Amino acid sequence: MEHFHARLNERLAELLDGVGLEPQRLAQEAAVLADRSDITEELGRLQVHSRELDALLNGGGELGKKLDFLMQEMNRETNTILSKTSGVGELGLKISALALEAKANIERIREQALNLE
Repeated sequence: MEHFHARLNERLAELLDGVGLEPQRLAQEAAVLADRSDITEELGRLQVHSRELDALLNGGGELGKKLDFLMQEMNRETNTILSKTSGVGELGLKISALALEAKANIERIREQALNLE
């Protein structure tokens, strides 16, 4: 929240060119930006998908199509995380690096799933 507040304050100072802005309004806008950048939901879904992946691998049977679909879902969640964390400072860079690593691993699993069909 503090990062968004500072970023928004700097950007608004540039745009408003000296025109004042109420602190309450700035806090509201920072809260909206923070809410839009919240990745809690995506992380929760990735955890559910990871448990599904584990269950599929341990359950046996035909896996190819199921794994491919699950990897598509995990890739979507990771893409959403990447889009939400762009421009949020050093923490955003760390999250982006982790998300890119996750995408690489998802692609590796997806390639292996093609061999199971």
